[in-house]
Amino acid sequence: MTASESDPFEMPSTTITRGDLTYPARGANPDLLPPLRLIPEAFQHPRAGNVEALQWLKFQSIWFSTGLPATLQLYPRLGINLKDAFDHLAVVQGSYGSKNEHKAAAVAWLASRWFTGYDFDGADPAETE
Repeated sequence: MTASESDPFEMPSTTITRGDLTYPARGANPDLLPPLRLIPEAFQHPRAGNVEALQWLKFQSIWFSTGLPATLQLYPRLGINLKDAFDHLAVVQGSYGSKNEHKAAAVAWLASRWFTGYDFDGADPAETE
């Protein structure tokens, strides 16, 4: 599956290199960082009622402030490559080329599109049901 022209952020980038992960300056490029006009309002200005936006904004905030724990489990949506998605998010998250508010909203929104959920305990929620 590839991203469509009408929705360039349907799929994560497959062009992230080791250099991008080490020096994530490319994270502010429009091919990786969605413009604010595309990011839903709920991810830019969260409200208590939007559970999904708050869940992914919390994920981004923890990543930004303390880093993600080694026990992190991400659950990719059907057709999403876990490594490509995480690497894309890591480059956007690590970039200094955009305002933090823009990056935070972008990482949270993209994560919500590419993953069904996450947990920090390493336990797959499907296995506990």
